Amino acid sequence: KQWYQRRVREIRPVSAQHSGTYRGMNRYLPRQIHEDQAYGANKAIDGDWRSKSMTVYGGDWKAGSWLTVSLGDVYCVESVQVWYYQRMTRFRSIFSCSEDKTRCHSCVGYCARRSPLFITVYTEGKDPQSEGDKEGSTGCKRGDTVKFRNYRGQLMAFHELKFFAKVEDKD
Repeated sequence: KQWYQRRVREIRPVSAQHSGTYRGMNRYLPRQIHEDQAYGANKAIDGDWRSKSMTVYGGDWKAGSWLTVSLGDVYCVESVQVWYYQRMTRFRSIFSCSEDKTRCHSCVGYCARRSPLFITVYTEGKDPQSEGDKEGSTGCKRGDTVKFRNYRGQLMAFHELKFFAKVEDKD
């Protein structure tokens, strides 16, 4: 109810990709389950609190680990929630997307205890560094893609990623 009073709505992402799927726990899985089915990028946006995405670097350690989420349309993204362990709020980070040109930071919650996570909102096909609030919107980042990156190349494990858009007035 509080989110609606602030005129914000949840965005339902359409797809996700990542640098590589964690393979270390395969010996515990039935043989017919492929790694992407167990820990694939889409597990972070599937709405199932029992599943999780586990991302490792994809061979280029300098690029680190990354996960991109397609939102399906251009939104004015106000905040991103990262749920590290099921629905337990003490393991949730909330990143604000209102201060920097393209990055979401100003993290509240569990983020201080984790590895550095860089979150960028941009429009696919455009240079993420040149993107910004060109339409005059304040308090949000405009784009159709959100990228999560850990430059240390460490494992990134997310139970759910939630995205919230600012509802803009149509004057």
